[in-house]
Amino acid sequence: MIWHIAKREILDNLTRFRFALTLMLVMVLMVMNAVIFVSSQYPRRVAEYSEDMHKATESLKKKSRNLGELAVKGPGDLYKSVSPLTFIATGEDANLPKRVEGAHSGGYGVGMTTPDFSFSYSWSANWWLQYPQDISRKNDSLPNFTELDWTFIIGLVMSFMAILFTYDAISGERETGTLNLLMANSVSRATVLLGKFMGAFLSIMGPLIVGILLNLLIVSASDLVSLNGGEWTRVGIVFVTSALYISIFLWLGLLISSQFSNSSSSLLTLLLIWIVFAVLIPNTMGVLASGFQQVSSRSEISRITKAKEDEIDNRHKAGDKLYRTGSPSDKPPKIEVLRMWADYLNEHADAKSVLNDEHLNKQFAQVEFTQQITRLSPAAIYKYAVESLAGTGFARHKRFIQQARRYRQQFTDFIKSEDSADKESYHVYFVKEGLSQKPVAFNSIPKFSEQLTLNITFEGAALDLTLLVSLALLLFMAAVLVFMRGDVK
Repeated sequence: MIWHIAKREILDNLTRFRFALTLMLVMVLMVMNAVIFVSSQYPRRVAEYSEDMHKATESLKKKSRNLGELAVKGPGDLYKSVSPLTFIATGEDANLPKRVEGAHSGGYGVGMTTPDFSFSYSWSANWWLQYPQDISRKNDSLPNFTELDWTFIIGLVMSFMAILFTYDAISGERETGTLNLLMANSVSRATVLLGKFMGAFLSIMGPLIVGILLNLLIVSASDLVSLNGGEWTRVGIVFVTSALYISIFLWLGLLISSQFSNSSSSLLTLLLIWIVFAVLIPNTMGVLASGFQQVSSRSEISRITKAKEDEIDNRHKAGDKLYRTGSPSDKPPKIEVLRMWADYLNEHADAKSVLNDEHLNKQFAQVEFTQQITRLSPAAIYKYAVESLAGTGFARHKRFIQQARRYRQQFTDFIKSEDSADKESYHVYFVKEGLSQKPVAFNSIPKFSEQLTLNITFEGAALDLTLLVSLALLLFMAAVLVFMRGDVK
């Protein structure tokens, strides 16, 4: 009986304008998405990434000629790879930083010649991670349905169409009196409701499947895009997530439709709910919530960093002890001089590293707080889940930063290991004269490689997938309860 009711709903939907409109919209938007992605967006980003990686490799090769120079100047900038699933969820990738800078500083020490002593030194401070741009700018890392990707097409367009497919499912039949005739037969209310849901679900998923198949056909036909097994699996999970998301709005439509005796009131109520939860909350609540967790500005961080550096300078340079003891450039240098300068230069680099890390961590906390607030919206939950699965957006950016920080320690351990093998080295970390001056085999240097596996992306989406399942079950139970207790007349 459920299938009989569902088939009746499908046949009714096929003859209505809303089905043709849905099919046309999804097909056009999905084709546009794929064409833009393979013709301009993805090739441009891949070309930029390849050029950046080439420059970084050449720079690293030059620094490998001397272990001491490599140690203090570091590996250079670390770049975020381009996700081939960007067409599914752009994820604010255009606004989020594409790299972490392996920054270093250097210069000439104070050159002094007096009757008592002379000093001259070209110094280099140990490298540190520096994070370009500010990821907590207004609306960054929050839902922004302006990119023509799957999260826009499904998150906004298909959720709206789901409302159009269900707003009159109960109220319309109650209004015309056909619901009373249907319930006069020996059919349970649960059967009627499940049949209507199945009919609406199959009716709306048909156009979506057609659109997605056209989209994937164009993307996979491109010579530049090559999806591996893990990425195809993530595409499949995104499709299941999308079906779950659409079912949320179908159950919402049936719930509201069950409470009204005329379809116009049901439609107006659903439109209001849709505007609030699919448009207003994702795009406004996050901005308001960010005001509860203030983050220091870049200028404020620069001021704090400058004050910390001045304090380090005053402490180490008191009485010109740092200069009067000798220069690391002396041939041969004194071991106590190397250690003094290592302490001084390392303290500078560590202070910058700590302040930069703390500032970025506060930005992360602010974005995570605002995302928790916007998760009041199923559209925001869906977008965060799909971004994690596609390997874009804030969740992916945070993982990128975490992996860059782990690489920082891996690189430092490599330098110490290489230096320990040179018996001529003074083994003073990290001042270039205190380390081995021999070249390093380029292939032996650990290279930064971002990990973006199926397990990592699924783990990042686990919370939002759980919320979507819970919300779908909640609306299902609410719709059944309301319809079971409602009047059929």
